[in-house]
Amino acid sequence: MYTDLQLREVFHLCFLERLIKLTAPGLYALKGGVNLRFYFKSPCYSEVMDLDVFAGSVSTLKKNGYKILQEASFLRSLQVYGVDGIEINDPDKAKHTEVTQRFRVGLITQAGQRLPSKVEFSRRTEQQRVSEQLVTERIDPDIARHYRKLSFPVQHYTGEVAALQKVAALYGRQTTQARDVFDLSVLYAGGYINRQMIQSALSDEEKTKACDCILSLGFSEFAGQVIEFLPESERAQYDSPAAWAALQDDVLALFGV
Repeated sequence: MYTDLQLREVFHLCFLERLIKLTAPGLYALKGGVNLRFYFKSPCYSEVMDLDVFAGSVSTLKKNGYKILQEASFLRSLQVYGVDGIEINDPDKAKHTEVTQRFRVGLITQAGQRLPSKVEFSRRTEQQRVSEQLVTERIDPDIARHYRKLSFPVQHYTGEVAALQKVAALYGRQTTQARDVFDLSVLYAGGYINRQMIQSALSDEEKTKACDCILSLGFSEFAGQVIEFLPESERAQYDSPAAWAALQDDVLALFGV
């Protein structure tokens, strides 16, 4: 029996596996929360899988994405985990631009529950790919093994780049996300970010804004955006305002506070 969080994760895993078999794997780079789960031991599951795409047309990616979602074989690969159907949001209403492409779905469980999920692509240039630190590595075998699958290689961002992406997201989003703070704590625990790295990458204004964003978040935001996406075995250690305050303090220290 798989949890709702795990059903979303195995959907991401199967979609990613099919995508890199159907197209050139070097076209994409995994990022965000799924990157942290698959490569950096994050305990936090994700509703959305984010990737950068470096080449190819909007129409080709749109065609390939919906081809995967509509394949009978893809659905059969999910049915063994308890996903009975995939509801695909209207393709004509989905966002498919030169900047962003989104594939929204609802995973229908055996109990008839609809679990929303999404795969989102952000288009970047070949020059940006060259300038970023990308590696191709196998997904954490422990995660693949949990779903009785073989691990497979995927291009993704290194821990150092992922950390800087999270810092930029923290102060750059229109709406501050507690998930960014938690992810930074995961990367810090893994040794991928430190105070010197922050000092050299950000201006004083950016550091101040990042700290203000961290302090603006309350426990309720943390509970809804992070604790809800943790496995039951991990929730107790975070499920209190004091635990959230301690986590905030750890990340604030990276910015010199």
